[in-house]
Amino acid sequence: MLHCLRISSGRASFCSRCVRTYKYTLEQQSGSSLLPKFFSGFRGLAGVARAAVSMLRVLTGQFNPRKGIGVANTSLAYLGAHPKKDPETGEMFAFRWGLLPPFLTYFVLDADGTKRCPDVPIFSNMRRPSFMHDFAITKKYALFCDMQLGMSGNIFRF
Repeated sequence: MLHCLRISSGRASFCSRCVRTYKYTLEQQSGSSLLPKFFSGFRGLAGVARAAVSMLRVLTGQFNPRKGIGVANTSLAYLGAHPKKDPETGEMFAFRWGLLPPFLTYFVLDADGTKRCPDVPIFSNMRRPSFMHDFAITKKYALFCDMQLGMSGNIFRF
C-alpha cells in the first residue's frame, strides 16, 4: 500500500492506494505465497529451513526461549518501526503500541540517548490495539495514522 497524508490550510487529507508490485503479481498468478512474509507460517521446505535456523539460534545462544519469545532482544518491544530524529536538537521521537489501554504512547530521547520523561499516553478514539507501523513529526506536531488493521483476541478463544 502507498499512503499519502497532506496537511494544508489547517486541513488534513489521507489517500491510500494498492500498488501492484512484482511480488504481488507473481503471487496472484501462482495463487499462493512465494516469498516469506512476516506473518507466514512454517509450511513446506522453506518452513523447515526457517525452523532449522530458529533452532540454530537457540543452540548458539543467540536466542534464549526461557527469557520470553519477544520480538527482539530489547526492552523496546512493540516500538514503532521508524523513530524520528530532529536534525537541529538531536532528539529522537518514537512511539510504542501496546495490547492494553492506552494503546499508544509517545516518548522522546535526548541527543545523548537518555529518556528523561515518562511516556505520554495518546488518547484517541482507538478502541483496540492497532498495527501502527510509523508516524510523522513536524516542528509542532506528531502525526499518528490509526490504521484499519487492528487486533482482536477472538482468535485465541477456544
